Amino acid sequence: MAYKDGEDFTTYCDKEYDRHTYKLVLKSGEAVIFDDYENLRAHWFHWKPNCDHIEILDVTSGKGF
Repeated sequence: MAYKDGEDFTTYCDKEYDRHTYKLVLKSGEAVIFDDYENLRAHWFHWKPNCDHIEILDVTSGKGF
């Protein structure tokens, strides 16, 4: 089920996002990698005017199904 979480985020699952890394891409083309979803969200809100998009990267540490 999808729902609004604030103004800009839609959440599709209430489970923790711990099996991915995240790339925050800025409008300048620079990118910052995060391994913690909440840390990514904090930086997105802080740098919001400079953010372009977020990419979800698969973790290849052997976790998963």
